[in-house]
Amino acid sequence: MSNIKKFAYTTGNIFTLTGGNYIGYYNIYNNTPYVGKYTQDTQLTNVHTAYNAVACSDLFFNRLPGENFSLTYTLSDFIFQPGEFINSNSVDTKLSKMFTNFLDTYRACFMASSDLPNGYGLSGVVSATNAGLNFAYIINSNFTNTLPLSVLNSQLTRDAKLAYSNNTYSNNDTLVIANSSVLYVYGIRSTGTNTFTFVFSSQYVETNTPDYGSLMFNNITNLALYGTNLYICDTGAATVYTYDITNVLNEDNALGYKFNLVTSLNSTEGGFITPELITASSTTLYVYDSTSQTIFFYDTNNNLINTYKNEIFFSQSQPVSLTYYEIYDQLFVLTSDFKILILNNDGTVNITSLFLPGLITNEVARKLVFANVNSDVFYVLSNFNLYKFYVSNMSSNIGSFSFSQYVSSANTDLYANPLLYDLAIAYSGTQNYDNMVLYGFDKIIHYNETLNVYSIIK
Repeated sequence: MSNIKKFAYTTGNIFTLTGGNYIGYYNIYNNTPYVGKYTQDTQLTNVHTAYNAVACSDLFFNRLPGENFSLTYTLSDFIFQPGEFINSNSVDTKLSKMFTNFLDTYRACFMASSDLPNGYGLSGVVSATNAGLNFAYIINSNFTNTLPLSVLNSQLTRDAKLAYSNNTYSNNDTLVIANSSVLYVYGIRSTGTNTFTFVFSSQYVETNTPDYGSLMFNNITNLALYGTNLYICDTGAATVYTYDITNVLNEDNALGYKFNLVTSLNSTEGGFITPELITASSTTLYVYDSTSQTIFFYDTNNNLINTYKNEIFFSQSQPVSLTYYEIYDQLFVLTSDFKILILNNDGTVNITSLFLPGLITNEVARKLVFANVNSDVFYVLSNFNLYKFYVSNMSSNIGSFSFSQYVSSANTDLYANPLLYDLAIAYSGTQNYDNMVLYGFDKIIHYNETLNVYSIIK
């Protein structure tokens, strides 16, 4: 993991790559721009040298609000010492050092951050429709016939959980909806002909064997997705299942178009009692056990490598979401009372409270997800609202969503009915927006949140 703190998206006017304008994500490491969000494999070439002398500086791009900085030279470097010759060369040297400190100060005072989110575009709503007994993907504002999904499938209840991913070789996306005992998998195409297509469902743990085996899901409480791995937390079975979903993301019918069960981790093997929350990185699976109030850390072979226990805090503030933050290699634990406990990779812990003075009575936090397009933004879903925050400054939210009566239904009092349930974002290295799905008002609401990334004065 590199020590970068931000990534950004350029539309082609800052860097070149192999002679042409570069469009896409970039990060700065050791004052050098690279292709992508996290790695430093392919170096970019500066277009505007004067601008990038500041913009490509780690002190500019990677410094966060409130972070201390140091200057290259101290006061003693500018003062002539006894016996030191004073001539044009020595004066020029000291002036050059002063100018270096000036640039340091300039870069540090102009911190790279994200522009405020400039709104979102509603792509569609997946709902039942009285125009026909099927699921409908309804575009833009044509929501006159929307009905709860449970009208057509009583299994799609408000306890359902979401996982969402871009497909590998097409513009389609894959949406996994899980209730307590069944997985439902759908394809979403939001460009060209907009569709919402059933792929498969399974109440059996082995989704890709001819007879499906005999083991069935008992009580699914959480889903997590990292890359092509889907993790399912079955609290009823006290087991965490790991699936390779490459075949589905590749839309490969020849290989069965199902999930491939890779491993399972039960209470005897894992040491937990009641697993309820999960998340994952490329190297680690995190499981929260609500009975022992402990977070367990496992490697990719399901070997226990660490634990974190905080009975006092977790008994007062109930964890509702585990989220891995790749930039800093951190685990964010969101609690129902809008607190965030951050487990750092060096073993230290930070706890902060989100400042939301306008909370509604009985409003509780449900989910935390990081933005795809901006490393300094995350979303917090409550049972009433969807909020946006800066990672670097969590003192107050920077915006919240509103929902039209056509999405929520005309007779719904949005401030009396807690009708938001789960949230997921499809992470991509090419899309310059947050491709998100929200399960709310008994419908799947699909948004494209546009978070333009610029370097701005703070």
